[in-house]
Amino acid sequence: MPSESANSANVVVIGGGVIGSSIAMHLAQMGAGKVILLEKEHLASGATGRSGAMIREHYLHPTLVKMAQESSQVFHNFDEIIGGDVRFIQTGRIILLPDGDVAAGRANVAMNRELGVNIQTLTPAEIVRLVPQMSTDGVALGLYEPNSGYADSVATTHAFARQAEARGATILTGCRATGFKVVGGRLAGVETESGIIETDAAVVAAGPWTNWLAAPLGEFLPITPLRVQMVHLRRPPALESFTPTVIDQTNGAYFRLNAGFYTLMGGEAPEDMGEVVNPDAYGLNAEHDTIIRYWQRARLRFPDFAATTPQGGYGSLYDMTPDGNPILDRAQSVDGLFWAAGFSGHGFKLSPVIGRMMADLVIHGDSMGHELKGFRAARFSDSLARGDSLAPEHPYQARSHP
Repeated sequence: MPSESANSANVVVIGGGVIGSSIAMHLAQMGAGKVILLEKEHLASGATGRSGAMIREHYLHPTLVKMAQESSQVFHNFDEIIGGDVRFIQTGRIILLPDGDVAAGRANVAMNRELGVNIQTLTPAEIVRLVPQMSTDGVALGLYEPNSGYADSVATTHAFARQAEARGATILTGCRATGFKVVGGRLAGVETESGIIETDAAVVAAGPWTNWLAAPLGEFLPITPLRVQMVHLRRPPALESFTPTVIDQTNGAYFRLNAGFYTLMGGEAPEDMGEVVNPDAYGLNAEHDTIIRYWQRARLRFPDFAATTPQGGYGSLYDMTPDGNPILDRAQSVDGLFWAAGFSGHGFKLSPVIGRMMADLVIHGDSMGHELKGFRAARFSDSLARGDSLAPEHPYQARSHP
């Protein structure tokens, strides 16, 4: 371990989003020694602060289901388990499937239920009884998860960070990591704009910025920074009682309750997921054409949205991998360096368990309770590792992530 000084640490975590903050807290909680969290701007300033922050347990692979169950339990009881108010609101969640996904939907519900997820199928008539304002044109089956909801992504990040500090970690904001000091193939320090922090262990949780740090080492992770857009709709009186989260896989839209009588709407159709950007320079506001396109989709599913008042929106970032699952792994070129990135739009809901898994990997050399082999970077290039991937047995059509 490096000598104890103001410019040294046992572990450095790079990235002050919800993933990095969770990792830092779990490292400090598990006795990793002196932990420093570096964030180039302020906490939750990247993709985390612009997250839809939805919580669910329904996934298409048993490993992900079990991880989501553990994380969901934390979000439902955050103050007791972690400490702090993350403003979790239980809304329930309905996935709308077209005819081509009915068989996959039923198979995935059976697998989820077997693992203990509270989820059921709904006929179109049952969906309308639950949400009477909804048109079910084009909907063949619904999947209903009543325990789902959403939280406040900024509050969650700060809650993890406060608990990390309470356990002895140091949070440094406005401090950009610029590279690594490597001696004999082993990590010796993290280079920052303010100087070198001596350490022999570091976790990069920098989302779309990860390859800024990986590429100079000769590693290029298959992570693509994508810009996605979210739109705010002021619900008219006829929709004020509409509160469940709805994932409409028939037209690539999702709807989530937002403060007061607002709905936050996003898109996951192919045309919504193709804008590759520089994460340091991308459009922060939703574009007029996108607002109109999303509004048209909203009216198809909820005719009363014709009387809504669109109130702008914003751009966010996905750090997409080819299979829509994260990379949780050791670096191949530098001993002591770890990657936790590529969350592809579903990292927030897994953040409590990801923090624990990565802390386990750093401290113990492996994750306790959930296997890491399906998250190795080698799954994209090594034919032997591909068999460990988390490819779903029953995928849904045109789904951007599992």
